[in-house]
Amino acid sequence: MRDPQAAGPPPGSRRRARTPERTRRLHVRCSSALARAAERAEDDGARARRLAAAADHARRAGLPRHATALRTLSLRRKAVSAARGQTELTRGLQALRAGEVINARETLHLAAALYRHADRPEDELTALLHAAEASWTAGDGTGYAGAALRIGGHGAAPEEVRDYFRGIAAALRCDHARSVPALRAASLHGAAADAHPAVPALACRAALMLGDVSHARDLAGRALARAAGPQRTVPELLGLLALVELVADNHARAGAHAERGLEAAVAAGRHNTAAQLRGTLAMAAAVRGDAAACHDHARRALGTAQAHGLMVPALLATWSLGLLDLAQQRPRAAVELLRPLVLGESGVHHFAWRVRVVPSFVEAVALAVAGLPAPARKRACRQARLILRTLEDWAEATGDQRARATVLHCRAVLAATAAPACADACFGRALALVERVGSEFAQARTKLAFGMALRRLRRPGDARAHLRGAMVLFEACGAEVWAERARDEMRAAGQAEPGDRPRPAASLTPQQLRVARHVAEGRTNREVAALLAVSHRTVDHHLRNVFAALGIRSRVELVHALTAHQG
Repeated sequence: MRDPQAAGPPPGSRRRARTPERTRRLHVRCSSALARAAERAEDDGARARRLAAAADHARRAGLPRHATALRTLSLRRKAVSAARGQTELTRGLQALRAGEVINARETLHLAAALYRHADRPEDELTALLHAAEASWTAGDGTGYAGAALRIGGHGAAPEEVRDYFRGIAAALRCDHARSVPALRAASLHGAAADAHPAVPALACRAALMLGDVSHARDLAGRALARAAGPQRTVPELLGLLALVELVADNHARAGAHAERGLEAAVAAGRHNTAAQLRGTLAMAAAVRGDAAACHDHARRALGTAQAHGLMVPALLATWSLGLLDLAQQRPRAAVELLRPLVLGESGVHHFAWRVRVVPSFVEAVALAVAGLPAPARKRACRQARLILRTLEDWAEATGDQRARATVLHCRAVLAATAAPACADACFGRALALVERVGSEFAQARTKLAFGMALRRLRRPGDARAHLRGAMVLFEACGAEVWAERARDEMRAAGQAEPGDRPRPAASLTPQQLRVARHVAEGRTNREVAALLAVSHRTVDHHLRNVFAALGIRSRVELVHALTAHQG
């Protein structure tokens, strides 16, 4: 049996005595392994992180000089990442302003990653904000949602910026209970003098989404005044202010801001901003009824938009052409242009702006199907109501009274087409709200639609009062093409203005001209319907439009108008 005193130290004591030395050697091995891994790293960020970890292990191993050398090398790698990040940020901003926005988005995301590797959180935030702007301009809802989630949780972002992007992320998930409070908080704190440069524009967008147009205008104006020194942001801010006035139906102001912005954008080489401003100018021209200017601005905006992948300018330009068709009583053409915008069926779509096109689309559908058989009318109106539900839900969630007035207007227009007996009550509710909270243009649109519905219900006396009011309001806001449409409806309702003369038959569509010629030859509406293989209601509809277009009130005057046209 062994003597316990001769047995030596306990079994674990030698292992414990060697532990510090073994730990030191382990740190040395880890440092060497990380230094070798840094050499094989594919990007500067990973290389810098591995070198920093290798320096930490060297310090723990008691090798201060080696740790200092590795730390210096790591800092150099971070500096390289920061320099590359600056280069990519500059390239991305150049593409965002004058090139393809999808390329801009990818370049700006790369810049953000490089800044993150370089431990530059504020510069990373700047790159992420510009990348989000690129996704917005490109109509990339998925990309914008991803950017919103990252910025909403970014430590360097001010609370107002995080609120805005949290609200956007929730809105894109249709989580209105979370979205609306966050957007409201972002809009209320956007006027601070010491705010982050991105805050005023984001707060303006938040206010616009919530329907607070006056606050959005104030925020855009303050941001523009603050940017009077550094001219590089002026075109974009004028474009934002023009969009605010466009949403507010102040089309003349929108056009004036867009003209100023376009001049500044062209001078600065901001081709993408110029395209958006041209889209706004096309909308203003469509409301005025200046078809030549509308088509010219829309063509130029679409040219740049298609080349650079810009969805906001493309949507504005296409919307303007549809609105012009609607004003000029070509509802079917308007439906064909506007349907892809609200359904996302073509290359022109935007996840946020589509909801603003919905009212124009609904009205175009209601007018386009008026001459169809009852089942087809009801089916089309049911589909339009489904599309309208998106706007209804958002108006209910935000409490936006202007949006609610727009929804009531759309419901009334659809009721006048699908269920004329219910039109009076629907228009009454719409008119009561739009007169309280809506613009002059919105009021005039509702009065015009109400007057048209009453005339078709053979109540010309009631119709004339609303049509006259619509004409006066349209004239007051410079919407001459709409004022002319109201005059046409007044003539069709039996009231002509002094000095009115019949207008040329060249303004008629081919189908209207065929109907007019058969009627002028003495045929009844049912006989014309049989000849053209359409319903007699369709003939009635075309004949009313012929009378309105020519400024006449009888079949005798129709004969004279067609004789003058043929002569």
